[in-house]
Amino acid sequence: MLYFDQVDAKRFGSIRQQFWALAHFPFHVALVLLLEGTSRFITWRNATEMIDYLAIGFDTVYYSSNDTELIASGLDTFSAEIFKIVEADVSKYNITSYLYDLAASGDPYSDVAFFAVDDIFAVLQTAVLKFFKISAAESFTKASESSYTDGAPKDPFKDLGSVFHVYDLVFVYFFVAAGCTLLMMAVLIALAKKNKCAGDYAAIALRAIVGLALTLVAAVKGNYTAQEHFLFSPWMLPTVLLAIGIVVVLDGVLGYVLPAPKSQGLRGHGEPHAHEHA
Repeated sequence: MLYFDQVDAKRFGSIRQQFWALAHFPFHVALVLLLEGTSRFITWRNATEMIDYLAIGFDTVYYSSNDTELIASGLDTFSAEIFKIVEADVSKYNITSYLYDLAASGDPYSDVAFFAVDDIFAVLQTAVLKFFKISAAESFTKASESSYTDGAPKDPFKDLGSVFHVYDLVFVYFFVAAGCTLLMMAVLIALAKKNKCAGDYAAIALRAIVGLALTLVAAVKGNYTAQEHFLFSPWMLPTVLLAIGIVVVLDGVLGYVLPAPKSQGLRGHGEPHAHEHA
């Protein structure tokens, strides 16, 4: 609808046609990146939902007592259940040393206890993410590929940090690609329509404005807290869906509010016959 309704049925000049054809390359690149990002964030959302439930259960056990030995025992049992659910190789997720530190701390609110609990939760998160086949490329994890073998891991946040680093990149290219897809649609309309009417200019402006807004969402990366909240929220995909939905609805409205002159035939934005190509 957003693309085929704007294709001019009549031939246009050869130079204009060549530019129009060449503009499809960045358009398709943006579209492929958008679809790839969508696929990744569907899986990401499933994983973060499970991590949310994991956090609730984890906190329930942690705040259930002031006895660190009981807490350590409870978290050991809880972790074993999580590892079983995600079909994790327990030998690669050794949390024994962290449980020992927690039990020996004597105070569940001491720095030692907090560090131990954070380490345990980081290991559990890594196991959940790997269950959903979410992991960093080998280049990010090469230095820590044996972190969870042969005893306690040196840094339980290493694998987790590598995954988050990758999804920082996915976050940026997903919204940039979504915005560029609409921006390239605006460019294609501008090249396809030789004799533009008010409706055509409105269609171009609509795609350009919404596309630019989507692209600027990637700037949230500059604020770590805001990006983290957005990344773990359910609004990642709906944001793009709502933006495209707004364009579709307003595009249809503009087609009736700003109809093309009858003399332009198929080239008008709002001419009823222009929709024969949809």
